[in-house]
Amino acid sequence: MRIIELEEEADRVLAQGELDEASALSLDRSGRFTVEFPSVKNAYKFIVRSKGWVGQIPLGPELSIHIRPKVSVNAIFEMLEVAYNLKSFQFLDGETNVATVDGLFERIASILASRVIDRARKGLFQEYVSQRADLGFVRGRVDIRESLKRSASGSPYLHCEFQELTHDVEDNQLLLWTLYKVSQGSFTRPNSARLIRQAYRALNGTVAVSEKRPDDCIGRFYHRLNEDYQPLHGLCRLLLEHLGPDMKLGQAQFLPFMVNMPNLFEAFVAEWLKGNTVDTWLVTSQYTAKLTANADLRFRIDLILKDKVSGQPLAIMDTKYKAAMAPTEADIQQVVAYAVETGVTKAFLVYPSSQSNFLKARVGAIDVTSVAFDISKEIDASGKIFIEQITTLLAS
Repeated sequence: MRIIELEEEADRVLAQGELDEASALSLDRSGRFTVEFPSVKNAYKFIVRSKGWVGQIPLGPELSIHIRPKVSVNAIFEMLEVAYNLKSFQFLDGETNVATVDGLFERIASILASRVIDRARKGLFQEYVSQRADLGFVRGRVDIRESLKRSASGSPYLHCEFQELTHDVEDNQLLLWTLYKVSQGSFTRPNSARLIRQAYRALNGTVAVSEKRPDDCIGRFYHRLNEDYQPLHGLCRLLLEHLGPDMKLGQAQFLPFMVNMPNLFEAFVAEWLKGNTVDTWLVTSQYTAKLTANADLRFRIDLILKDKVSGQPLAIMDTKYKAAMAPTEADIQQVVAYAVETGVTKAFLVYPSSQSNFLKARVGAIDVTSVAFDISKEIDASGKIFIEQITTLLAS
């Protein structure tokens, strides 16, 4: 198989033999790449660039695109750990000794499988669910009307409504569906495949395979009997959100695993702030502001910082996953509009690096400043510096 290596946020010029038109169209339509097709302007070469995605995507039985991240895989793992609330797993204790995003996927899938096996050994969560059935004996409540209908047609059974204790509940269905999806992948470590098959067998039979979405893992109710499912569902959400479509390569299926770095950086900054500023600010992420207009217009604001006591907005933040802190005029116009809409005078552009151009500008009554959450260094140390920057700027 031919593998084309790309670098995140770096143009790659490909010769005609490396990429055919059908593969180029597939890349372009995926929404994950920009593709410039051969012309006289580019010396009849394909020019491909990733739109913030890292990982791999197969384009057929003979070709695969691998996009290398500009940060270490360990940094990606740390961001995933925070963004998906997975701290309780202590992943960094020997789990991230990998150099590729697909290797990272294999580690995460193995971690999920081993945790599911542990839970199955202790006993899967079960709860009562409502059932209706025709029975030869009374169980629960008899539906008189339905039973009389069946009796009139010669049926000797009673139609009963009852509660049944079962393992086939959504908490377990989420685990089984995720294991089903990841089991379609190919793995470099035999132990990974073995763990995933073992975990799948531990659920299959008592739990139905039911298609689930990443959103099904969010906003669930946990209590004393299923509280240990919360981090498991966090893993399920992570895997389901970043798995690509199933694509067959030769005799086996390969399940591409890709990460959208701009989205991950936004979620990471939001969750890190929420977990480390609980005594200082209220943090609202992905806030939607409906504009006063004769059309349905909305702003989606990455982050709003609010006063802990009054709840009043203090500042807005917009994350920019770029190689350098070099804001454009469009970036500034965007955050100024957000600030005006929310009634604040502070707007921050948040970058993943402390390098290059620092910005401090004033547009009307709005102060726009670029700040860094440097993910190339130790996360907690960088986060402390980030909070100090924000605190100083809010006070100025």
